[in-house]
Amino acid sequence: MKRIVLSLAMVAALVLSATAQKKMSPLAGLGSMTFYGIDFSKGRVYGSVDEPEKLRKAFGDINMLFITEPEKYNVAKFVGKPMNEIRIDAVTNMNDTIPLDSIKTIVKGHSLSDSIIAQTVRNLNIVPYNHGVGLVMIMETLDKPGEEGTFEFVLFDIDTRNISRHWSLTGKPAGFGLRNYWAHSVYEVLEKVKTYKE
Repeated sequence: MKRIVLSLAMVAALVLSATAQKKMSPLAGLGSMTFYGIDFSKGRVYGSVDEPEKLRKAFGDINMLFITEPEKYNVAKFVGKPMNEIRIDAVTNMNDTIPLDSIKTIVKGHSLSDSIIAQTVRNLNIVPYNHGVGLVMIMETLDKPGEEGTFEFVLFDIDTRNISRHWSLTGKPAGFGLRNYWAHSVYEVLEKVKTYKE
């Protein structure tokens, strides 16, 4: 009998421990949404020797992964919400026109203010194919020496562009090739979102 009680107590402790490790979700209470990809236009790449042209191309290639590798980069699975649609055309236009001299920086600690995040969402040239909640990721910094990519997750009302909430997540890059290296940091932050609980 004591063994049964001890076993039950251990199981309960493991369940409580696993639950405690999960974070309360900023997505709690939300239904379906539309995902608009990753806007790299306001971010900076720190400590990289890669050419700006190659970095800008990698930005576009990373966004295409949501289309070409939908099983691995399944946003609905990671956020635990159905996606009305995935539309990367607006961020693609923004990313393709990033001035090459503004992509890299030698100053560590680039961050995005609330006003810049709000402006970025307002500047997205999106036609409201859907109404309701929009989700966009905004790259803050890709830190090559620090081996981390930091992204803002931004939830907003598609019609008004008013931001309901946003938060920052960091992931580790890995892999061969410029696209794959930084795409892994995107994958890691998406994995972190999957650990949230409602």
